[in-house]
Amino acid sequence: MKTSSLPSHALAVVLAIGLAAESYAYTWGGKLDMTVVSEFADSNVKRALPTAEQPAYYVAYDGGYIESGDPIAGEKPPPAATVAQALRIVLASRHYLPASARSAPTLLLIYHWGLIRPGSYQFGTSFRLQPNLNARIALVAPKKYAQRIKEDLLDLWAGGLYIPIIHQRERDLLHLAGEERYFVIVSALDYASVARNACQLLWRVKLSTRSVGVAMAEALPALLRGGAPYLGRNLEDTQFVREPVVPEGRVEIGTPKLEEFLPPPEVERQLHPQYLKGLIERDHAPFTGELSPFYPMDVDMAPRAARDASTAFLPPALADRIHAYEYEKAALQGSLAALIKQRAPGADTRLAIDTFIQANATRIASLTREREAIRDELARLAAATTDAATGKSLNTLLKEFADGVQEMETSPRPYST
Repeated sequence: MKTSSLPSHALAVVLAIGLAAESYAYTWGGKLDMTVVSEFADSNVKRALPTAEQPAYYVAYDGGYIESGDPIAGEKPPPAATVAQALRIVLASRHYLPASARSAPTLLLIYHWGLIRPGSYQFGTSFRLQPNLNARIALVAPKKYAQRIKEDLLDLWAGGLYIPIIHQRERDLLHLAGEERYFVIVSALDYASVARNACQLLWRVKLSTRSVGVAMAEALPALLRGGAPYLGRNLEDTQFVREPVVPEGRVEIGTPKLEEFLPPPEVERQLHPQYLKGLIERDHAPFTGELSPFYPMDVDMAPRAARDASTAFLPPALADRIHAYEYEKAALQGSLAALIKQRAPGADTRLAIDTFIQANATRIASLTREREAIRDELARLAAATTDAATGKSLNTLLKEFADGVQEMETSPRPYST
């Protein structure tokens, strides 16, 4: 099998060092080992689970199939209607029922499904993880652990050194994030807020398993069954569940049609179509592991507060200038990643990279000039400051800008083994 990577990428070292973590994602005796991450948007709010006497009514929208990371031919996703049917059955088992003209919805569900692999052709900075890695971490780790892992990795990038993650739990989760994984993600929003063209996320559950040894068409329904008890719950940590790939007493119920699972027209008319479309796209974006127009705003990406904290000691105009530079640089590198994503490693990929650099020479030169101007301003501030902590932070930023945007030109070419 051929694999692709950028050997100069610091995180490639982290994910390839063979961390001593148990792999929870093989199938054993016809059972699937899976991870469950289920969290409230606001952990301070207590929410009652639905019951047979008081079910929760919902409308559900398929956010779309996702296949992200390095491309590998041959993956066969199940029909969208099969996933919709499996989700509806699982929801009903936990007293979540489809809304109707007689049963008004209180929840709007958006679900995404597919697989994510590590992506070789992405870049990050000391302010922002590459989207692919960020999405993989968020898939297997609750917020508190994901944030710690991200901070450790951002520190690694800023310092340019390999600093091992000390805490075993974080190491285990990072190990899982390095695997190719099937997943289903269900986001629950307050229906009334969406009807007002607002968006209040209530809870989200992320179910995933290693893709080795099981077909996606079997894995996704098993993930939903195994994750059913955790729908609408707030978990402090990742849960590890073992679920039969084929349930006992299996009954064939025919081939479903996607139309069967669409919200009733009288309910859907209460929602603004364009707002709903944008909402689904926004919810979809961070799970794809790709750069997108929503990237700077996604709550599951490296939090804006953390990025702002890294430049809080700077004059606001300079801080904004640095963030704009980093975003433009990431967007340029994301365009390159998208260009070569579908190409096999070799001469064709090298030619595509060279052609891209030539075509974007003006844009790269502009970024280079901006980098130099920012570096000069940082050097001026560092020379003038008398505060040791501020001086240390300025020196860290200076090191970041010493490398520059030419890393696309100087990075070793992708290779195959």
